[in-house]
Amino acid sequence: GHEAGGIVESVGEGVTDLQPGDHVLPIFTGECGDCPHCHSEESNMCDLLRINTERGGMIHDGESRFSINGKPIHHFLGTSTFSEYTVVHSG
Repeated sequence: GHEAGGIVESVGEGVTDLQPGDHVLPIFTGECGDCPHCHSEESNMCDLLRINTERGGMIHDGESRFSINGKPIHHFLGTSTFSEYTVVHSG
């Protein structure tokens, strides 16, 4: 499957809820913690991090963090968990 577990190696600017060494479970239905769905007890379909098979890059800039021979490799479901290293949104 697409499920994964990992250990945080580094965090980006503004990330305050994770630190290097934390154990994490990257999922493609994350929670931003701010939208109405994240505050609801009836839905986990976050407005920001819901499943989007067309999004091939990071949420804030749409760019991929991976490439091969200068060509971008797009993120799959925002997690890219089939790789040894990945870059994901903290939600």
